[in-house]
Amino acid sequence: MYLNREEEKMLKGEMGPDVELAMEVIVKMGDALKAERLIPTTSSHIGNSGFLRRMESYLGMVRRFLEVGARVKVPTSENTYPYDPLREELIPEVFRGPNLLAEWYRKLGVTPTWTCTPYNYGNIPRFGQHISWEESSAVIYVNSVLGAKTNRETITLDLTTAIAGRTLYRDLHIDKNRQGEVLFTVNKKPANDDYPAMGYFMGKTVGTKIPVIQGLPRNVPSSDLKNMGAAAASTGAVALYHVVDVTPEAMSLGRAFGGERPVDRIQMDSDEFEMTKEEMSAVSEGEKVEVVGLGCPHYSLEEVASAARMLEGKKIKEGVQLWICTHEAARTLAKELGYHDIIEASGARLITGCPLNLCIVPPYSEMSAMSDSGKFCYYRRSAFGSQEQCIKSAIAGRVMK
Repeated sequence: MYLNREEEKMLKGEMGPDVELAMEVIVKMGDALKAERLIPTTSSHIGNSGFLRRMESYLGMVRRFLEVGARVKVPTSENTYPYDPLREELIPEVFRGPNLLAEWYRKLGVTPTWTCTPYNYGNIPRFGQHISWEESSAVIYVNSVLGAKTNRETITLDLTTAIAGRTLYRDLHIDKNRQGEVLFTVNKKPANDDYPAMGYFMGKTVGTKIPVIQGLPRNVPSSDLKNMGAAAASTGAVALYHVVDVTPEAMSLGRAFGGERPVDRIQMDSDEFEMTKEEMSAVSEGEKVEVVGLGCPHYSLEEVASAARMLEGKKIKEGVQLWICTHEAARTLAKELGYHDIIEASGARLITGCPLNLCIVPPYSEMSAMSDSGKFCYYRRSAFGSQEQCIKSAIAGRVMK
């Protein structure tokens, strides 16, 4: 892999031992992945899975960086962690106690955002910027909706890239690799709950290819694109999609495909939407529901406000838990605007954490669940429904459609 003079100095330790250590890892990964060269980056988003025992080797690498006085060189946010200090009573024992990795990240200069939607929380890449992010739902959003450039990176490459300020020039960093491949036509005007289903179906049908979607309204809310992308990145390995006349690299159908013909064409009409929603729902209508998880990916303030309006003056059924998950900035604003108190008065909980991780360990893994998230329903046996259907179900104590 080619290194310029500055990068050679970085590798030789002339810019500090932390940069040298990071470059050693990056260069080895670049050689293994046959990257042509390195490019400067402007931000990172890094994972926190410190509760997993298999993280010992990674913790050892972080410890080594701390020993040489490392600091991140680009703005770096931290992904969500399944813990909310204000909701410890909800947290299974496996997630409690000090988070060593989060503590070490702070010493490295990582911002403790604890969110899977950092683009709503200050880490907002601009069009065309090269970045190094993980978290599949965030990667697909910034690639597609914002037009930044990142691959679905590993936690190791994210950390070393943040410290060196360089990443591998490969895959979606290269313009020609960002061209659409599959024409995905939507033949109905989608409602809000259609977008997770659309992403669920799209990921299963296109796999790793780049879909170009036509048929969506020009004013589609960013939250709907977020939820669609999160599902597509779960059922498939989609890291980038284009929406004709909506997303920045698809101002026309021809531009989205880079002048090439699509390698495949897929149609999604009302029948596909209904069949996909049925597939997403492993818990049937009328069955008991015990835990309802909203906010995967994290809800925006607008989505929190929508939930609060539906819950105002109502009560969650005894024995049912309704979690509305968001980032700390949105929760703080929700308190100022009165949404927090409305939600809490209903018996629901506004939390900063990850319902997906909470729901795959006891006692929650044994409970009947429901969610408005395609990602959640892919990884965890659940009923799928719109935000309104989920809230009605939490009030009734059974799945309502």
